[in-house]
Amino acid sequence: MYRETIIIEGQVEGMRFSKPIPLSYNPARETLEEAIIKFYNSQAQTFEELAVQKGWKDCYWTFPSYSKVV
Repeated sequence: MYRETIIIEGQVEGMRFSKPIPLSYNPARETLEEAIIKFYNSQAQTFEELAVQKGWKDCYWTFPSYSKVV
């Protein structure tokens, strides 16, 4: 079981958004994309289909960038 935080970024109703999503998933059973869809309790087959269902435009998912403090 992996634990990841991913970021979904895009637009909804003309406003930009960036939302962290905490995920737990088993890579032997599902992809990260499938885990995102499952997080939203959706029947979507792809992230793009989920985005349409949610009304997100120009969206994508990514990993957070971590900065080092020196």
